[in-house]
Amino acid sequence: MKVILFMSMALNGIIARNDDREDFLSDRNWKEFCRLAKDAGCFVVGRRTYEVVRSLYKDYDFDDVEADRIIVTKNAKFCLPVEGYIVASSPQDAIKKARSRGHKKLMLTGGSTLNSAFMKSNLVDEIILDIEPAVLGRGVRLFAEDDFYKRLKLLGAKRLPEGIIQLHYNVMRKEK
Repeated sequence: MKVILFMSMALNGIIARNDDREDFLSDRNWKEFCRLAKDAGCFVVGRRTYEVVRSLYKDYDFDDVEADRIIVTKNAKFCLPVEGYIVASSPQDAIKKARSRGHKKLMLTGGSTLNSAFMKSNLVDEIILDIEPAVLGRGVRLFAEDDFYKRLKLLGAKRLPEGIIQLHYNVMRKEK
């Protein structure tokens, strides 16, 4: 299964403010997320990211994305308020559940703790980053602090509308 991490962020790696707002990210990033999720057929988010999007945003809703939706949580008592989602207990469980539904690709889209868990477990094959023309002094980083190291190979870079630069990387499996 190919796992693609997609995130939108400020130039310095911040994906959200400390209060979880993403007001520095343009609407273009949501459109790109929806396009990539539909192409993959399945996307994974962490429980906290799912809850933040549901509570803070009226124009953005994971319910509207044309793809299977998996939420990873360690909280065994987590109850989904809506149908149409699959709950997984770990990155490995999310991949297993996506595979069981016939998917060959899975798009990971945060948050920082889940991004790190996938990276630390060596499960990410590609990374696509939409870089906004913005810098924030503090906030939630692309990856939570953890003990992992990965080399990347640039596959491509393109300019999107609104000054966004999209970088596409392959995650190298073996170090030279």
